[in-house]
Amino acid sequence: MNTTAFRGVLSGPAWFRVILAAVLGLTLLACGQAEAVVSEGPPPDAPGRIDAQVGDTVERDGVTITVLKVAATGAFGSNQYSADANFFITIQIKVQNTGTTELDQGAKALVLELPDGSQKTGLRIGLSPLLPTGGPAPGTTSDPGWRSWEVPEGTRAATLSYRPRPDLEIRYAIFPPAPSTSLHPDDFR
Repeated sequence: MNTTAFRGVLSGPAWFRVILAAVLGLTLLACGQAEAVVSEGPPPDAPGRIDAQVGDTVERDGVTITVLKVAATGAFGSNQYSADANFFITIQIKVQNTGTTELDQGAKALVLELPDGSQKTGLRIGLSPLLPTGGPAPGTTSDPGWRSWEVPEGTRAATLSYRPRPDLEIRYAIFPPAPSTSLHPDDFR
């Protein structure tokens, strides 16, 4: 289309300019919404009191826990998919029992707290080996294992609360990376 013809189209009927303005407006609106969903900058603070960061070991009252790795994905392999607008945070954990009582590692013992105040219990899906639901017996150490949580899209910070006994809580700040399409055990060797 030459320059003269293009100017003719723009100076043509008013209805054409209205349609052109509407398309341009919708395009800019859509671009603005996409920018609002993806926030830039540092992640927000993890909610509540924090005892440690990923990679740190915490020793307290007969329990030693290390959060080794954090990953995020929309699916594990080909048959475990997150619901719409959600993704999985998966965390590799190692626990040592230096006390005299059995430790809990069930769903209520490992809770992910989100900035909006909601809490998510762990799921026994994901990378293997999975973290056992029963903690190590006194004087033993668990092999590192994975536990996963399904969280809303856009989650950039959370707090892992480990409650192996009613009288003990250890809290880790969790900052998940951007979710990958799918995770496999070979991704972490």
